Amino acid sequence: LLENGNADGLAQNLTPDDVDAMKSNPDIVIETYPSTAVYWVIMNAPRLLTPEARQGFSYAFPYDDVIDSAYRGLVQRSGPVPSTVIGYDPDVFLYQTDLEKAKELIISAGFNEGDSFDYMFQSGDAVERVIAQLFQANVNSMGFNLELIEVDRSAIVEAVYGDSPAEERPMFFGGWGWWPDYNDPWNQLDPNFSPKDGAGVSNGGWWVNERFSELMDLSQNFQTEEELNEWMKEIQNILTEQDPPAIYYGQVLWYTVLRKDIKGFVPNPIYLSSYNFSDMYREPSA
Repeated sequence: LLENGNADGLAQNLTPDDVDAMKSNPDIVIETYPSTAVYWVIMNAPRLLTPEARQGFSYAFPYDDVIDSAYRGLVQRSGPVPSTVIGYDPDVFLYQTDLEKAKELIISAGFNEGDSFDYMFQSGDAVERVIAQLFQANVNSMGFNLELIEVDRSAIVEAVYGDSPAEERPMFFGGWGWWPDYNDPWNQLDPNFSPKDGAGVSNGGWWVNERFSELMDLSQNFQTEEELNEWMKEIQNILTEQDPPAIYYGQVLWYTVLRKDIKGFVPNPIYLSSYNFSDMYREPSA
């Protein structure tokens, strides 16, 4: 519809390959901009036994391939807090793919070669399927097995938000993500990583870290941005280097596709995929 001129715009619902293909169309403009969204793989903390195992799988993740092959550059490395949100640590620890180190850590956590791990992701999502297959290839190359389980999105949401015990959940949930309701890192982190005391909390891996909870209590009612930054720096290090509950793809670059005669669009990093209709207009044809 966009290519034929029967639609004026759309936001963030094409595949990265589709976006690439549309870049060559002279009648189409693709607005790309930083978002407040971070995507990740949830790790099941009790089933993965120790922080070392989760560090190991973080080293096993194919970050560069995910950025280049799955997302076609529409994601940039980050921890759990995006660069567009206050409290972001520009020096946050970022894992690099290192399969030798990954295997060493996973073995040290009590697993053995030949052990199997299960990875759930959304069926029908081409990007998530590529990511799952890339991760599977890395895990299998280390001598382990990664079983891929495709389910409807509703099944993933029900599993993450539900109250089933960790033993009944897969070891990995692929394709989870979040962006805050307003510009605040507590609002980004609390729903996903604060202790899960029942249904309705998206800490799907039943991860618990006492120091994280202490710092989050302080951050909820910060008085100055300086003290928030101090607490958030330690929080982000806990969530990445020390005791990772997730493997972070990174901060998603959002896009809006418009016909070239549509002018006045301004992206909103909080209300993603929205349009500022009152300022937009169609440029008259010559």
